[in-house]
Amino acid sequence: MKKSLLVATGLLSVVMLCGVVMADKEKDAKYSTEEIMKKAFKGKDALLGKVVKGEADEEQSKLFLEMVEALGKNEPHKGSEESWKKKTSALLVAAKETVEKKEGAAEKLKKAANCKACHDEHK
Repeated sequence: MKKSLLVATGLLSVVMLCGVVMADKEKDAKYSTEEIMKKAFKGKDALLGKVVKGEADEEQSKLFLEMVEALGKNEPHKGSEESWKKKTSALLVAAKETVEKKEGAAEKLKKAANCKACHDEHK
């Protein structure tokens, strides 16, 4: 009887610990990669296009930066973590510079937001 209780308590502890670890991971990822792609990168109303053209208002610019930052915190579907960090870091730097309206930043953002280069390796 005592053995069964100890085993049950041990299993419950493991399950609870896994839940805490998963909750922490989800807390870091404010947006899923799918949400980010839909809102920030796909379609005629994508935030990327508005930011690149200088048409994004302050709220849209802030949301775009939040999403790009969250993208870097998400895990890639496939490919190396190192490549993912390199690509998402370059994207974030270019996005910040574009929102700050630095000269040449929009072209840098277009290059960093190359869908095919990232999808070939990570999608």
